[in-house]
Amino acid sequence: MKLLIIFLLLTNFTVLKAQSPKVDLVLQSGIAFPLFDFSTVDLQRGSFALAGYTGTFELKVILKEKWTGYIQGGLQLNPIDVGWLGYEKVKADPFLEDLYIRSDPFKIIHIVAGPGYQTRIGKSFVLDGQLAAGLFFSSTPYQLYKARYALVGNSTYEITRSTDVSFAYGAGFRISYQVARWYQIGISNQILHSKAAFDFISGLGPRTEIKNLTLLNTSFSMSVKLFPNRD
Repeated sequence: MKLLIIFLLLTNFTVLKAQSPKVDLVLQSGIAFPLFDFSTVDLQRGSFALAGYTGTFELKVILKEKWTGYIQGGLQLNPIDVGWLGYEKVKADPFLEDLYIRSDPFKIIHIVAGPGYQTRIGKSFVLDGQLAAGLFFSSTPYQLYKARYALVGNSTYEITRSTDVSFAYGAGFRISYQVARWYQIGISNQILHSKAAFDFISGLGPRTEIKNLTLLNTSFSMSVKLFPNRD
């Protein structure tokens, strides 16, 4: 939060001093690819996440020459591979004969900010590189289990959501095509990582699960200058 406050103060100071702010509004939508432990099909360290949706909005300010600063907020929804999750749970429990699972997606809201550097490639393309630091607001999925046990029969139970706020960091780049003086379209790739701790209460008492959350967001982007008449 201190980093976000410092970024906003510096941005406001620069804009006021220049009296001609160069601010871009960037909207992005695409695919969130889970990486490493986040996608692993392992009951101990994996999350069984599949590729899902990402959508972000960003404010980018030209600070000095090619240097930029930005703040970005976004949402990621990653469905769970319930087929493989059920298979692993049945394999791990000798008394479990069959298991049906319904699951909501894994949800991550991120707020990050940081410095960037942009350069032109020819007359029509712009390449942006960015570093990111901020927060993940993560939520595990609500899940409904319908299990069939040997000798016992059928059983239905649920796993409710657990949430956590954790530090996140990453980097990304975006290549854009200059459609008009005030308008660009492009493709962006951003990798974000965080380690979150989720608390649950079961029949055996409270427990905490540590999850490594790593995402590669590949998106289509649209960038609009908010003050085109001042460029």
